[in-house]
Amino acid sequence: MDKQLAISWQSPLSQLVTSQIALIAHIKAMQEESIAWHDEHREWKRDIVGWLKKQRRLEAMLYQLERELPDYREVAAHLSDVIEDHEIRLSEHEKLLIRYLDSEVDPAKWKKLDAEHSKQAKLHAEAKEEHDAFRAAYLAAMKRVDRLVKRLQALCH
Repeated sequence: MDKQLAISWQSPLSQLVTSQIALIAHIKAMQEESIAWHDEHREWKRDIVGWLKKQRRLEAMLYQLERELPDYREVAAHLSDVIEDHEIRLSEHEKLLIRYLDSEVDPAKWKKLDAEHSKQAKLHAEAKEEHDAFRAAYLAAMKRVDRLVKRLQALCH
C-alpha cells in the first residue's frame, strides 16, 4: 500500500502553497488592471487627439469668420457723414423753399431754385446709390458670416 502524503491545511507548507496561489491571483489581477489602464490611456489619447483636431477646426473657422467679416467701420462712418451732410443741405433747401413760397414768384429766382432742387435730387440719388451698395455688400457678408457661425455652433456641439 502506497503511502499518501497528507498535508494538513493548517501546516506551514499548505499555508505557503495557499499564499503562493493567492499571490499569483493577485499579480494576475494587477496585470489585468494594468491592461485596463493602458486601454484607458489609449482612449484618453484618442480624446486628446480629437479635441486638438476640433480645436484646429474651430481656429480655422474663426479665421474664416474673421476674414468674412469685413471691417465696414470706415465705410459706415463715411456713409454716415455723407448722409449727415445731405441732411444738412436738405434742411437748408427746405428753408429756401419756404422762403420762396412766402415771396412773389420771380422767374430768375425760380430758375435758381429749380437748379438747386435738381442738385439736391442728384445728391440724394448718389447718397441712395452709395447706401444701397453698402447695404447689399453688408447683407451678403452677413449671410456668409451667418453660415460660418452655424457651422461653428454645430462643431461646438
